[in-house]
Amino acid sequence: MLSIVLLLTGCAQGLEISKENIDHSSSEDQPLKEKLGIQQVERKLAKPPLTQGSAQQGIVLPDVKPVEMEGTLAISGAQAVLPISQAITQRFIQDGYPGKIALSDINTEVGFKLFCEEKVDIVNSTRPITSQESAACAKSGIEPIGFPIATDAVTVVVSSQNDFVPSSLKRDELAKVFTAEKWSDVRSKWPEELIKRIVPSGAGTGGSVELFSQAILKGNTSELTNAPNTVFYDFAEQLHSEALINPYMVGFLGYGSYQQNRDKLKAIAIDEVDPFLQNYPITRPLYIYADANAIRERPEVEGFINYYLTYVSDEVLSLGYFPIKPTVLNEAKTELLQVKGVVD
Repeated sequence: MLSIVLLLTGCAQGLEISKENIDHSSSEDQPLKEKLGIQQVERKLAKPPLTQGSAQQGIVLPDVKPVEMEGTLAISGAQAVLPISQAITQRFIQDGYPGKIALSDINTEVGFKLFCEEKVDIVNSTRPITSQESAACAKSGIEPIGFPIATDAVTVVVSSQNDFVPSSLKRDELAKVFTAEKWSDVRSKWPEELIKRIVPSGAGTGGSVELFSQAILKGNTSELTNAPNTVFYDFAEQLHSEALINPYMVGFLGYGSYQQNRDKLKAIAIDEVDPFLQNYPITRPLYIYADANAIRERPEVEGFINYYLTYVSDEVLSLGYFPIKPTVLNEAKTELLQVKGVVD
């Protein structure tokens, strides 16, 4: 299984970001740095003015001074959450954090596995932790605490080379697109070419297949997974690559991933509702998870979570996500304060 790893380091010698392919099928007893393929990356220490934005709405968490902290943080999990965590990490370092932060682009399931094995500190997740994962964490003395951070839109896309599918489709047509054999089976004037469906698979998909099936196929997931000429991907890069070579592909992925690959992909609205609108029919909550004990005992973990919840709503819109409701964000902040023992 391949992933992308970034390591950001606060120092004073310029900015570089490294992306590498890492083999996660390697030995489980590898050290964290070896397992995640971590290499040192240097980043210029800069401190631009930070807009307060969401920090001034609702519960205001204690001020965090990253420059006064130290240590190494490892963040792993869902691809869909990585752009947000990367933005917060960059901001944290720009505000003075001198330590190292490794971000690993894997999936939610593997992220929780590494978390429960004490190999990462924070999990990017597209779903709540399962009871089985919580039990595995408990064996290691880890108490997972989840914090909702944003809402993502599961976005239907075709290749940017596709010149016949319009910018919006009705749900019944979209259902045909994801179950029929040829494009001409959907509309007679469309090409008599096979529809190649590229859809996510496995436990790391954050429920996107189920969400899509509920919204488009009346909950019949097997209609999608058993449709002819369907290919399942573990990483969105596989969908991006297919879009470059096949104008007859269709698939779906997180809106943030689409935004980063708009040169390869064309988003399709559903019943004239674009995926960047609040009433788009296929959305999912995004989370970060940390260990309650680490929050209490490690200032860099507590400080990073505090900082994340303070500034996340300032970052998400520019990345193609929706901010969570203020009441939900306040609940997340209250949860953090309770873990710290500041409030009952």
